[in-house]
Amino acid sequence: MLARWSSWGAIPDVFDAVKTDWTRERDELRALLSEEEWEAAARTTINAHYTDPLIARQLWRALTALGFQGGAVLEPGSGAGTFIGLAPDSATMTGVELDPITAAISRGLYPHAEVRAESFADTRLPEAHFDAAIGNVPFSNVVLHDPVHNATKQSMHNHFILKSLRLTRPGGLVATLTSHFTMDAQSPGARREMNDLADLIGAIRLPTGAHRRAAGTEALTDLLVFRRRAVGEPPADELWETVRPIMLDGQQTKINAYFDEHPEQVLGELSLEQGMYGQASLKVTADVDRLEDDLAGAIDALVFSARRRGLVMTERTAAQQTRRAAFTPSPPEAWDGSIVVQPGGTFATVAGGGLEPFAVPKSASKELTALLGLRDRATALLAMEAATVDDTEEITEARAALRRDYQKYLGAYGPLNRYGLRPTGRTNDAGDPTYARIVPTPLRLLRSDPFGPLVLALEQFDDTDQTAHQAAILSRRVVAPRAEVQGVETPADAIAVSLDRTGRIDITLIADLLGMTDHEARPALDGLVFTDPTTGELVHAPAYLSGDVRAKLDDATSRAAEDPAFQRNVDALQSVLPEPLGVEDISARLGAVWISEQVHQDFLRELLRSTDVRVENPMPGMWEVRGGRQGLPSTSEWGTQRRPAPDIAQAVMEQKTILVYDETEEADGTKRRVLNPVETAAAQEKAEALQERFAEWIWEDPARAADLVAEYNKRFNSIVLRDYTDAGDYLSLPGLAANFTPRPHQRAAVARMIAEPAAGLFHEVGAGKTAEMIMGAMEMRRMGLINKPVIVVPNHMLEQFGREWLQLYPQARVLAASSQELTADKRRLFVARASANDWDAVILTQGAFAKIPLRTETQQAYIRAQVEEVKGVLEHAEGEDRMSVKRVQRKLLALENKLKDRTDTSRDVGVCFEDTSIDYVVVDEMHMYKNLATESNIAGAAIDGSDRATDLHMKLEYLRSQGRERVVTGATATPISNSVTEAFVMQRYLRPDLLEKAGIGSFDAWAATFGQTVTQMEMAPTGNTFRMKTRFAKFQNVPEMLKLWSVFADVKTADDLQLPTPDLAARDDGARVPATVPVQPTVELEQYIESLGDRAEKVQNKQVTPDEDNMLTISTDGRKAALDIRMVLPQGPSGPTKVDAAADAIYRVWEKTRDNEYLDTLTGQPSPVRGALQLVFSDIGTPNPDRWNAYDELHAQLVLRGMPAEAIRFMHEAKTDADKARLFAAARAGHVAVLVGSTEKMGVGTNVQARAVALYHLDCPWRPSDIAQREGRILRQGNQNPEVAIVRFVTERSFDSYMWQGVERKATFIAQLMRGRLDTREIEEIDSSALSAAEAKAISSGNPLLLEHSTVQNEVTRLRRLERAHQRNESMLVHTRDRARADARRAQTDIDGLEAAMPHVRDTSGDRFRMRLRSRDYDSRVDAGHALMSWARDSGFTSAPLYASREYGVIGSISGFDVQLSTHPMLRTLMGEVGLVGVPRSGFSMSREAFLDGGTGLIQRIENRVSGIPALLEQARGDRDAAQQSAAEAQARIGLPFKHATALTAAEEDLTRVEAQLAAMQDKAEPEPTATERASLTVEVVNAHRPALGIRSHPDRHPAAFEPKAQPAPSGHGSNRNLSS
Repeated sequence: MLARWSSWGAIPDVFDAVKTDWTRERDELRALLSEEEWEAAARTTINAHYTDPLIARQLWRALTALGFQGGAVLEPGSGAGTFIGLAPDSATMTGVELDPITAAISRGLYPHAEVRAESFADTRLPEAHFDAAIGNVPFSNVVLHDPVHNATKQSMHNHFILKSLRLTRPGGLVATLTSHFTMDAQSPGARREMNDLADLIGAIRLPTGAHRRAAGTEALTDLLVFRRRAVGEPPADELWETVRPIMLDGQQTKINAYFDEHPEQVLGELSLEQGMYGQASLKVTADVDRLEDDLAGAIDALVFSARRRGLVMTERTAAQQTRRAAFTPSPPEAWDGSIVVQPGGTFATVAGGGLEPFAVPKSASKELTALLGLRDRATALLAMEAATVDDTEEITEARAALRRDYQKYLGAYGPLNRYGLRPTGRTNDAGDPTYARIVPTPLRLLRSDPFGPLVLALEQFDDTDQTAHQAAILSRRVVAPRAEVQGVETPADAIAVSLDRTGRIDITLIADLLGMTDHEARPALDGLVFTDPTTGELVHAPAYLSGDVRAKLDDATSRAAEDPAFQRNVDALQSVLPEPLGVEDISARLGAVWISEQVHQDFLRELLRSTDVRVENPMPGMWEVRGGRQGLPSTSEWGTQRRPAPDIAQAVMEQKTILVYDETEEADGTKRRVLNPVETAAAQEKAEALQERFAEWIWEDPARAADLVAEYNKRFNSIVLRDYTDAGDYLSLPGLAANFTPRPHQRAAVARMIAEPAAGLFHEVGAGKTAEMIMGAMEMRRMGLINKPVIVVPNHMLEQFGREWLQLYPQARVLAASSQELTADKRRLFVARASANDWDAVILTQGAFAKIPLRTETQQAYIRAQVEEVKGVLEHAEGEDRMSVKRVQRKLLALENKLKDRTDTSRDVGVCFEDTSIDYVVVDEMHMYKNLATESNIAGAAIDGSDRATDLHMKLEYLRSQGRERVVTGATATPISNSVTEAFVMQRYLRPDLLEKAGIGSFDAWAATFGQTVTQMEMAPTGNTFRMKTRFAKFQNVPEMLKLWSVFADVKTADDLQLPTPDLAARDDGARVPATVPVQPTVELEQYIESLGDRAEKVQNKQVTPDEDNMLTISTDGRKAALDIRMVLPQGPSGPTKVDAAADAIYRVWEKTRDNEYLDTLTGQPSPVRGALQLVFSDIGTPNPDRWNAYDELHAQLVLRGMPAEAIRFMHEAKTDADKARLFAAARAGHVAVLVGSTEKMGVGTNVQARAVALYHLDCPWRPSDIAQREGRILRQGNQNPEVAIVRFVTERSFDSYMWQGVERKATFIAQLMRGRLDTREIEEIDSSALSAAEAKAISSGNPLLLEHSTVQNEVTRLRRLERAHQRNESMLVHTRDRARADARRAQTDIDGLEAAMPHVRDTSGDRFRMRLRSRDYDSRVDAGHALMSWARDSGFTSAPLYASREYGVIGSISGFDVQLSTHPMLRTLMGEVGLVGVPRSGFSMSREAFLDGGTGLIQRIENRVSGIPALLEQARGDRDAAQQSAAEAQARIGLPFKHATALTAAEEDLTRVEAQLAAMQDKAEPEPTATERASLTVEVVNAHRPALGIRSHPDRHPAAFEPKAQPAPSGHGSNRNLSS
């Protein structure tokens, strides 16, 4: 009875609820099968058609005839076991069957065979495991997920054949029945994969209906017989890889070339028949009653041919025999890589469905066994929790057993995440030795197990002091099964569920949730979703109405013209379009990409009064200016003799530093280029003048201004940002640990990762970025948006990240690897394991990620893409009037050489990134990849690039090239720290498409649009020479730059997050902000600062060369002096300095807090050690045993006041990571009262906040990020003080106060920049490293009015410039209005003419055609065409002169309208204008050649002008309405007041006031000190000074004369120093 089982495929209707005839059987079957069995049975109906035994017998006969004498045989899709039942006794059969019922029947029939009840896609067996494979593979175009054996996503039948070939040993046979599409498909991809593995011995095409008797199907099938080849053996034949066109029944079709060459292998007559949907399908007609005889004859011929060619089965080799004998099957549920304890205490790992020996040192065996016990208990507990919502007794006992085993392990070995340190022999940037973490061997081995991270997640581990506490899983439930939503009330709720399950709008799911049909559900979603006019897909409204809405509007408008239903898209998009920017909003600079080369050329021709100037812009960042080099405008007014204006203009356009060199000849005859500072300064002054004039000139012509404003708005003002604040509310986050509740900002970040192609999680430390990355990756994978994400983490974070992943998602499956697991010999194993299992994520260290290389050809393609871009430019540039061909050729040559270098590198023999199936990258600490190669003419901005950054960029570009919609998420707290230009690098990683679309993909194009550079003298890296450096001074058009940034940037600051950090102590005025303690300057300092003012004036007046003195050295000297005069001069101060004031403040706080009680950070219990911690920062005056320094001075002052010396520590004492850990632990434990350090030494990674009660800034760093790093040491979670103080010591009338103002201003810019909320259109660069001469002079004078005058003067100049721009904008608006009104009048005139013509239009279609030519009527278009050509010859049209215009008048008539013709020359061609007399817009142009070749087509075109009059009328009305709307919009904006008028008036009043006050002071001014009085203080004195080691000068000191000393004396001792001073 069981043998008659014919599969579920024979009764598919029983599973179709619509088929009511089968209701009784369906109900009966439902009652008999479990839910899983029902689903499996239903799934097999699509392809479960079983094989006729007569065919199966012939397949076995073929294998036997080809040499099969026995061995292991695989049957994929074995069904009830037809092939197993007919197998010879010498065959050991293994069947694989998806349906468990059918598999059970097969086992019952054939107990001697192994039948695996699983999907063949999930079968894990070693390659080359079987001697042969046989069967009838399921036919379906469904693609099964099988990362190991179906990486190329083949359809099911091809997938089964390919996998069978891989599981068969070389020399073995595979005989299979398959759909004829395997051989006949147009794409050769699957066949080529098969031919890479095996030779096709032969193929036989069976007749249609061959399976009718056994399976009830008419499918056309082929019998294919393969012989597996050995590795390296060439294919025997490639003929069968391709298909050929043939003619059947008068129609063309394609069949495999094999059957075209061997028609005898087709068992019948080929023909075409119409399918049920009208398509032609192939048919083989034959007498199926003769099938057995016909098939037997074909097999005999196949075997005869195979034997003659030597394509027969061979015996197993010794190596194959050994491998087969050594195979031990693994438990079916075990994942590849699982470690298994074997009898006798040995170990094995699962690989390809078998067990392979796993080497474990004897010393590690016992601990590894304990770890595997923890693994097994934890996985069992999680499985129990996932099965029920109730905490059963079994679950409680399992949890208690796991807890006992963990505590036992902890007592025996220590924390699971413990590590040791060993020196690497290398040093870090600060020169300190570095140490590598060493993980104990058992834990390192456990890392390779798929469930190893779960074991490490059993504890909460403090990385700093290596203490551990039990994780939540050991005390409470962490897995909470969630019920699936079955129905909802509103469309909005249905959309939320759809987004949660699939990440998109699934109309079928939404309809099901609402209880509607798809057709009914669509109208219910109006306003909530929109149909994309390009793809036809439904898009959620927040996504559709954000991004580049102008491009979307263009698409929607085009589609609405054809389909009025899309008008709703147009209306919605128009309502969100950004407000257009005007002239007053936009800053224009030479070289900006949105200003054409023609406009630049017009500017230079007008400015230089020369018509021979030519400008070309062949590619972004490359400009060429020729001509106009002679005459005074070029060499005097706008340029110099050495650098004429065209040279300067080109340099400015290309962002190049303008330098002028002289050439000198050395004594040995060699020539050397020497910078000419005078000529350089003159040329730079002309460059500034050119830039300023261009910025004004560009807007002076209203028509030009209107065009440029429109272009700018199109490029840079089309983006609408999406609000993600509540976008993550819909997420149900299945699988997330029950004890973790994500915060709203974390949900929003996950929603952004799901919705955007790339995301930047730029969140403050403590925001929970790790959880965001993990949830985002898990959600995207669950929704099917990505398949296998890789998470790249800093090298020391691997274990911690894996541990936290499993604590958030206890049932997740993650694979973690460091660079040690990816050495060349281990890489193949790792990639095989990554591919073999269905990982939720692969976690790699940065080093490991870099060790998985891209294939050489992929790296070549990365460079070739750049080469092709340049080649395209070159092809465009090769016209006779092009100037820059040579420059483009040079760039092309350089890139091609780079390609050759890449090609010449040795090819990696291991597996590569492409083999891993990774399709999404998440990068933690993204700022570590900022060093991305960037080409730029701005020397300071160009980046050579690190290998690490280039590797990441290449991999992201590879994923984009594969069509991945979602590619990368980058996370960092500091995406912008040193320079605004870092935003460009981040964008190149995350959204390069936005840069390319705006035309600013190259850095210099970006810089020309948004940046302003300045060239100045700065200190060289050696520290003893100076060089000219171009750097960014300002950024303009900032809001548009930020829109590009904010598309992907998810920014959260400390204010946004409201983290549990201590409050700042309130100042006297009640404000909770850092306190400022003013320190009065000493007499010596005042005199020194005054001398700096003189030095600054000399620099400004060019009285000294840059290598003699410059503003950088002046600024540095000023900073040092503000800390303590002894930093720059040998004399001691005559009064208290900043160090004294700091010592007083620190001592007072110590006295108040020395008895404060705190909790021990390890135990959580009250600590026996009392006392708070104070942190002191200073980047200058650091410890130095050979000279006086601020650190030792502060230490001595604190000891003098009564503090214990051992409680005052310097961060600089800690030379190694181990030293730092001990120092941090001592600080947290209360053994350190004061910790002093620099930003570099005591910034990132300093975790001492528990007792920190006060933080002091002795100096002000240049960068806001340094301030943030410093203050982040105390304003952190875990600080036990409710309030803390931050104190800034500022020496009055020194450089201090101005620097603090500047750094605060920059910090505000960064905050606004990060959040994309800048109101201002210009900002200063962040990383400025010197004050201006005006600033230095104002500080040195002690007169704040000078500084105020400089600031107010700049503001008045800026506002007046904006006022002029506003006035120009008014002119442009008037011009736009007038032009639009004229366009409207013209359109109305056309409308009148077209309306008058409408009544005369007659239908001339088809046989109603009539046309009059040369006084004769024609009713044939062909005849009319001949007549028109006859007229052309007779009228002289064919031989009319090429360069003369002529009116030919009326040449005929059609539909009552006269047809007229005129000609005019254009670009060496004579153009003809054909039109209808009195009918506006009816004309069209064509060349004389096209006219003469036109014939019937020309007649039809004239005819179409008549029939198109109604369409022309509609077009004219649309043009009129658009012009009237444009005029109205312009009129509405005309006359609006200048929005900065009030600010300008106030600034002008301030300027008048300040100038009046300065004038009054000038009248009362005392005589300036003479030059002689200041002569003793020179730059040489300052530079030569080396402070001596010492503590204090005598308390009765007085200001001394400044005298240079060859060897300064020690400054004395301080034993009798008065503490109150």
